[in-house]
Amino acid sequence: MRKRVLVPSVLLGDAARVFEEGGVEVVYALPQELRDLGDPEQSEQRRAAYDAAMEDRLPEAHALSAIGLGAHLQVTAELLDSAPNLEVVFVPSAGTETIDVDAATERGIAVVNAAGNNYVSVAEHAVGLMLSLSRMIALCDRFAHREARSASALELGGRWPGILHGRTVGLLGFGFTGRELARICTTAFAMRALAYDPFFHPTEAERQGVELVDDLDRLLVESDFLSVHTPLTPETRHIVGSDELVKMKPTAYLVNTSRGGTIDTEALVHALRTKQIAGAGLDVSDPEPLPDGHPLFSIENVILTPHIAGAAPEMIARAGEMSAADTVRALTGARPRNLVNPEVWPAFDARLKGGLVGEAP
Repeated sequence: MRKRVLVPSVLLGDAARVFEEGGVEVVYALPQELRDLGDPEQSEQRRAAYDAAMEDRLPEAHALSAIGLGAHLQVTAELLDSAPNLEVVFVPSAGTETIDVDAATERGIAVVNAAGNNYVSVAEHAVGLMLSLSRMIALCDRFAHREARSASALELGGRWPGILHGRTVGLLGFGFTGRELARICTTAFAMRALAYDPFFHPTEAERQGVELVDDLDRLLVESDFLSVHTPLTPETRHIVGSDELVKMKPTAYLVNTSRGGTIDTEALVHALRTKQIAGAGLDVSDPEPLPDGHPLFSIENVILTPHIAGAAPEMIARAGEMSAADTVRALTGARPRNLVNPEVWPAFDARLKGGLVGEAP
């Protein structure tokens, strides 16, 4: 019997071809005519078909895409228990916070992501937010559209735009995206780059022209732009809170293209309103999406984008293909390259070799 992958709505890029060439059957929760997630008139029909198909087809699935109706699927322990044949959960992105990885590990299920896929687009987006904040691009654009005319510096509160050249960028997390952002900032804007990452080697950071600091406070105090590039874990939740924001320069900007939960939103609102910092550029938020009327919408020195930093077409396609290829590897007994829970592998390997599909180790 061919292995089956259950896809709640859509596959990205050439993922379908990757599965087919790997001998894996793709089963969609939605019929073809309901897969246009941009059609609001089909939303109720789509939801009913989706719920019925997930209940009917999940028990037979060997792999599951953690993308639901246009959003990440909440892969809970309860959902995993309803899928006795499940071997792999995959997500075509880096974040796995919507997947109960511990529950998957306990059940001998591999979790695969596409970490490192879209770091170029995310780093470029972070630069865009930095430029828009410092050069007042978004502020001037809002004024022009609202007033149907150009603004003078006096009308903008007497403020003058700043520059990136020669400033200090602080990188909270020095993974793929942080390193790419450092490269852009140091080469294109002659910026000084500091990074805080307990898991990175100082010598390698120095080789890349970045000073690795062992004190988060120093990063906060010296940065003109603090850019967050850390995954969301219990340790990093609210890693930037009221205590951290008060240590930043009043002229500094905060940029977040990682996960909204890394920043304490209430503390950020307070810091912006009291001018503890100069502004913020946020591609992610907590909660996400922000509810109607949230205070961040009314603060002018905030730029908000809807979690699109990694959404370049080339990156989306590549993420789909990467995660599909890794899923095929796992289903055929080869270790995935982006295995989120490596501790599962001995039990997973024994489970496959012993034919114990549907049985936890």
